[in-house]
Amino acid sequence: MEAIEAQKEEQLLKIKKFRNKFPVSGIILLIIKWLDNTSFSELYGLLKKNFFSHFNFSTEYGNSLDLMFHCCLTSMALISSIITDSCLGKFNALILSQVLLLTGYSIVIAREFLPEDTFMSMFLLVTGLLLVASSTGVKLPCFMCLAGDQFQENQVKERNMMFSFLFLSISFGEIFATFLVPLIKDLECFSKNCYLVYLLASTCIEIFCIVLLIVSKKLFFIAVLKRGKILEIFKCIQFALVNQLRHCALKIPRRDHWLDWALEKFSEEQIRDVKIFFLLLLFTIPFPFLWALSKKQAGFSWQNDEVQAYVSGCLIIIITFSEICVRPIAKRHGFSFTTMRKMLIGMLLIYISMLITLYLELQIEKYPYPMPGPRECYLRVINVVDSTIHMDLYKNTTVSYSRLCVAFKKHENYKKIHLDSEYQNFLNKLYSSKTLKKENILLKEKEKYTLVLYGRSRNFSSLLIHDEENTSGNGLADVKIVSALDKNITFLRALGSFRLTEYNRVSPSLRIKTNRSRKLLCKTDVIYWFTLGLLDYGGNYMYVIIKDTPILISWKIQTIEIKNISFVWQIPQLIIFEIGEFMVQVSCMQFYYAEAVEGMKVTMMALWLNTIFTGFLIDTTMIYNFLLPSWIDQFIFSSIQLALIIIIVITAYYYQETIIKLRRKPHF
Repeated sequence: MEAIEAQKEEQLLKIKKFRNKFPVSGIILLIIKWLDNTSFSELYGLLKKNFFSHFNFSTEYGNSLDLMFHCCLTSMALISSIITDSCLGKFNALILSQVLLLTGYSIVIAREFLPEDTFMSMFLLVTGLLLVASSTGVKLPCFMCLAGDQFQENQVKERNMMFSFLFLSISFGEIFATFLVPLIKDLECFSKNCYLVYLLASTCIEIFCIVLLIVSKKLFFIAVLKRGKILEIFKCIQFALVNQLRHCALKIPRRDHWLDWALEKFSEEQIRDVKIFFLLLLFTIPFPFLWALSKKQAGFSWQNDEVQAYVSGCLIIIITFSEICVRPIAKRHGFSFTTMRKMLIGMLLIYISMLITLYLELQIEKYPYPMPGPRECYLRVINVVDSTIHMDLYKNTTVSYSRLCVAFKKHENYKKIHLDSEYQNFLNKLYSSKTLKKENILLKEKEKYTLVLYGRSRNFSSLLIHDEENTSGNGLADVKIVSALDKNITFLRALGSFRLTEYNRVSPSLRIKTNRSRKLLCKTDVIYWFTLGLLDYGGNYMYVIIKDTPILISWKIQTIEIKNISFVWQIPQLIIFEIGEFMVQVSCMQFYYAEAVEGMKVTMMALWLNTIFTGFLIDTTMIYNFLLPSWIDQFIFSSIQLALIIIIVITAYYYQETIIKLRRKPHF
């Protein structure tokens, strides 16, 4: 064993390094990870959108598709990690994952040239989705472990910095895609949509990443495989259990640990590895619930994608500054940030962000939602057209309001419009990449309006709706239904039916109970069940019916009222939450890589990554509805979060004490 370790250290000394510290192979991995996330960020969204379109699914099925995707991620991460540790190796598995993703891109591109309503199109769509999930599940553990392998045992600081920058490269790639992709979507290239060009460019990026990996293979340190380590661990567990059952008589003396019953066949070092494996499994148990609560916490956060991108940008700047400047200064003054301390600080920051959210919710609950004052009104724009629409609102000859209306957003906010008199005429210019539309709209002071854009990008229409004040409460939600169909649709209710026509497209406000998923009976040429889904306590919703063949398809938008507290106050909470989540995730990567026994590092990294996927599954499958005001929900969530943090601290202390006894030396 010592000879193998010495040979490994000798090989690591020989690999090419930047400034004699940072391996060039690590820099290559950072570049590949950034390119990978930039190209991948929109692929899953495109596949999901095509999946709904092809199978005529309502958006209510979005969680089910996410559930299927993450189940595939979870299973593939576990299966592939075992295969990687047993026979494939990290480098080969990484190339295989890149090839799987490249195949997924090729399938998506091939599908773009096929008619939509064919079996082959459906087959390619499902195959592409499964390949993307499989590639992601295989890739993440291999990336982290291969990056960690490039450093010597004494380069703990550099290795930890590598994990931090790998995580930041994911965020940076997503930010890049957030601003780049919407610009590409609505451009025209060779008289066609540029989205196909984006996919082709992403495919070229994947090919470049594969070629770069293969060409630079000599720059990487590739660890020798410890074949059969996982099988050895399971054989040890089996033998210990069987041997203990054979010697369960009262006269036979007990042993300190049930795994010590394997001493007749396995060495102390092998049994110690199995004990460490079980300790890591024990430490993993609370994390899925922590991530599920964090996911629920994100549901209370600001829903604007651009604001979220700016927050992620702030996170990148803050973390980079702290890694390069703050940590070295702190180390000089005697402050050490061990893995466990960083993990605990990160969890406390997440908890503090939840407390800030609770405080903000209490402040919002304390005061009523502000109404528009004299010489002003509120306007929001809902876009269910199949492309992004640019809107310019002219007051006289000057632009009073301008925005880019992204299609099919789940949340839309009211914006304040200033008027010169009680009534004000505006010239509204709406244009996509294919059509320009002009119309006049009349707005009144102290009122709220919704402008719905519907139809196709070549021939879309708009509908101005006067919004009433939300008076829902006592377990009720306010619901309004808008029809974008060219035919009449009748809703049948026990307490009053109503009909939507070409000249009356908006329903009256409906008060719906929120204690379970709701459906309404409606009729066009045939009878449908119109699914409302789960509704929040006191929520305000608008459903836009887009299509009725072969089933009724609608888009659900939740109204976000203008709050009496500016969203600027939420930005510190978001930054604290993002920093806390970053610290927990990165310190967990460092911890599991450092603590996992040789020959099982990818498997343990996959188990930890599965805590994130499992947390998402818990949040998705938990049929939870906001039956109480949001501040009470926040209080409950923050209390559970605190209990989880205490459990993790106790588990970490137990792990630390036990590992000291196993290794005969302090580790943290």
